Order: sequence, then structure tokens, then C-alpha cells
Amino acid sequence: MPDRYAGRPFLKLVDSYVLSLIGELDQATAESLERMTPKLNETYGLSGATWQEVVHSQLHLPPNTARQVVDGWFAEPGNPDPVAWSQFVADQMIG
Repeated sequence: MPDRYAGRPFLKLVDSYVLSLIGELDQATAESLERMTPKLNETYGLSGATWQEVVHSQLHLPPNTARQVVDGWFAEPGNPDPVAWSQFVADQMIG
């Protein structure tokens, strides 16, 4: 199975963004992303943005995206796998 992120490093951020929105981002990844935030700001020409704001701005997402993602998560029947679900949503965001 090919690596999901090969040649697409930003996709890892988008997956993490979705997991963060639904409260399923693991602590180690969250801490790593917090440490990366200054570099992300520098890379994308931003100042003082959170890593989540960097993702949101780079994808040009509408302001209600977070609410839509959370609503979509809670509307899912049963208990979907959060990683698989976040990847599905991230793929939709990237287009």
C-alpha cells in the first residue's frame, strides 16, 4: 500500500486538522504540530496563526468549515473509525 503522504506532506496537516476538530487528534501529534507552528507561519507567510489556522487559510476554507466537520462527525451512524473518516473528509477538502 503506498504511503498516503508521499509527495503530499500538507495532507498530513489536513488529516490532523480534521482529527483535531472532532476531538480525536492524539496528544503526541498535537504537541508536534504546536512545535511546528512557527515554521508553518514562516513557510506560508503568516504571523501568529495556529497550525489549524494555517491549514484553514491555505485551503481557503469557508468560515463555517469547522462546524460542518463537527456536525458531519456527529451525524455519522454508529462509531466510524476516526482516522478513516478524517482521511475521507480531508480528501474532500483537498479536492
